[in-house]
Amino acid sequence: MDNINFTKHCKKILNIAIPAGLNSLLDITNIVIGIFMIGKISSYHIIAIGLGLNFFMLIYAITNIFFVGTSAQISRLFGKKDFNGIENVLSSMFFGAILFSIPIFFITNIMHYAYFDWIGADETSKILGETYIYIVLYSIPAFIAKVILVAAFTSIGDTQTPFIIKIAISIINIILNYILIFGIIFEPLDIVGMALASIFVAYLELVILLALLTRKNSILKLKLFFSIDILSRGIRIGVPVGIERGFTIVSLLLISKFVAAYGSDYLAGFQIATRIEAFAFMPSFGFMIASMALAGQYLGENDTKQLKQSTYTTIILASIFMGIMGLIMIIFGRDLSLLFSNKDSILYSSVAYLTYIGLSQIPLVFIFVLDGACRGAGATKISLAINIISIWMFRIFPMYICYKIGAPIISIYIIILIETFIRGIAFLYIFKRYFYKIFI
Repeated sequence: MDNINFTKHCKKILNIAIPAGLNSLLDITNIVIGIFMIGKISSYHIIAIGLGLNFFMLIYAITNIFFVGTSAQISRLFGKKDFNGIENVLSSMFFGAILFSIPIFFITNIMHYAYFDWIGADETSKILGETYIYIVLYSIPAFIAKVILVAAFTSIGDTQTPFIIKIAISIINIILNYILIFGIIFEPLDIVGMALASIFVAYLELVILLALLTRKNSILKLKLFFSIDILSRGIRIGVPVGIERGFTIVSLLLISKFVAAYGSDYLAGFQIATRIEAFAFMPSFGFMIASMALAGQYLGENDTKQLKQSTYTTIILASIFMGIMGLIMIIFGRDLSLLFSNKDSILYSSVAYLTYIGLSQIPLVFIFVLDGACRGAGATKISLAINIISIWMFRIFPMYICYKIGAPIISIYIIILIETFIRGIAFLYIFKRYFYKIFI
């Protein structure tokens, strides 16, 4: 690849990846600040919020279907400059997502009690977690609907607009959390206050995004149009990603269950570490979005050469970013964990997790970027196969063995490191060997 092409790809990738990564980073910042505030009340609150958020992640399996189904269609239409087609896809996917959100709300309302019983947390954390998630579930319609709008913006390479909105929403969310949790104006609402703040900002963000679609110069327009064929196509593209995400989330819940068996302190440390890890995780997410958007656009232009070069450039850039983030987690893991707790057993669990996760950041780049390219191309079944086989064969099964034989908790974290390397190598092998079969 010549220097001019490399520079051109770098600019394109960073223009998409940086705002997308920062957008997601703000989401995590909101969560971590909320946990920091609620953690001042008790460690039970930390566990409750962590477990509640893990349950809410099940919704991400659904939103991934709509996000990828929308993104893959719009990015390719954008590459073809078919703006009427973009409007049709956006409208059909948006109204379809709202319809799907209704049964999802009722199903999750039924499921969440069984989830907290299954996870095996202490009674206090369980009651607090059930209270929190029961309220937060009312944000599901707004949460799913705004995913469609964000997917549409990112598909045309505009990740700056959602990011600017997220800045304003984040400020409002932090202020609301503080006021409602600690009762600055009203009576203290404790964990209920944090849940109410989440609902308010979810609907506010949706309203702002919808308002932006009414701009005269906007490529993205929402109209009274619905095509079952477009919705079905989007769901067909997205379902493998949804299944993959669902299995991945279930695996994360299983890991939480395995860690919970070692005691509440180790679980609290694990919850703290995963929130810290999420800060490093977000740049990878930004590069995955860039890879996905550009893959769709280049396919729309029928330019597979640029697609391949863009993907490899994304891997190079992401590896630099994530290598630095990995070093930060390894070197400053204890200092970061101390912001949430100074209890020795909690710190041990958190620092151990961050150390091994820090070592896995480079192979994680290959997973995210190449997975994103496959999604952008609509080749979601490949990602499904690699992720499910690797996670369940090389992560969950060995963890279960360690859990049953009572191996030290550090063995759980080492398995995560090894499996990430295996999956990263698998993605790279498939991409290099079968590129033209996948993307042509």
